[in-house]
Amino acid sequence: MNKVKYPKGVAPAYRHTKARRAGKHTKRRGPGPEQLIQRDIIAALKMAGHHVWRMNVGAVKKEDGGYFRAGPQAGFPDVFGYRKSDGKAFFIEVKTKQGKRREVQDNFARDVAGDSVIYGVARSAQEALDIVTKGLNRTEDDPHGRTSAR
Repeated sequence: MNKVKYPKGVAPAYRHTKARRAGKHTKRRGPGPEQLIQRDIIAALKMAGHHVWRMNVGAVKKEDGGYFRAGPQAGFPDVFGYRKSDGKAFFIEVKTKQGKRREVQDNFARDVAGDSVIYGVARSAQEALDIVTKGLNRTEDDPHGRTSAR
């Protein structure tokens, strides 16, 4: 992960800082690598003065055997918000260095590509800051960080 320069050198502290490991007979504990990046992104965007939220999703098994699914439609980005300076909305899909978007996430990116919003795939907090503050639009899943200004 790229490190972000925080004001006064203060970085956010989290309870779980190591990525979880999933063994064959062990419980998964703590945040995964994508969640750690997501936390850094949210903290950096908030410190830069933007309004930002994480999208919660989940499923609960019902008595009849089916599932109740909470959250937005499939493919909605992990982090969203708006710039305080001009109110422009942004959507950030968080991925690890090797992470790739699913088809429904690609569909969301294509749907918003023509709208006047900011969308990007970020693999670090610094990348997310660049996407939001510079108004970059990354509708392609490019791990090399190539972007187009919007």
